[in-house]
Amino acid sequence: MSRYFGVNISVSGTTVAGCVLNGVSTKTSAQETEARNEKGQVTDTWLYSSKKSISITGVMDAESLTNEAGSTIVFRGGTFGVNNTSVDENNQAPTGFSLEASRSDNATIHPISSNTVSPGTGT
Repeated sequence: MSRYFGVNISVSGTTVAGCVLNGVSTKTSAQETEARNEKGQVTDTWLYSSKKSISITGVMDAESLTNEAGSTIVFRGGTFGVNNTSVDENNQAPTGFSLEASRSDNATIHPISSNTVSPGTGT
C-alpha cells in the first residue's frame, strides 16, 4: 500500500491560481428516508441523492482569489459549485485562504454568472 504525503490531487480552474494548496478534505453524504411500523420502530431505510463536498485550504501567492462563492471549480473530473470562500490576513503569517464547494448527484452546476431567470416569471 502506498502512502502519500502532501496534497495529492488535481484541481483545475482558476480558483486556486496564485495559491499554494496546504490541504484538501473530501466528504460524501446521502439523504435518507425511513419507514416505521405502528410502534414507531424503523423497518426500512432508503439512501438516495448523494452529495460530495470538498474543502481546500492554502496560502496566497496573489492578491485575491479569482473565484468567489457562486462560481465553479473542477475537482477530480467533476464540476463543483463554490459555496463559500474566506481569506485571512494578518501581520504574522502568510495570507491564508479556504474554499468550500459541493456537488449533488450528477446535477448540472449553474454558477451565479449564468443565472438569467427573469424576476417573477420563474423562467
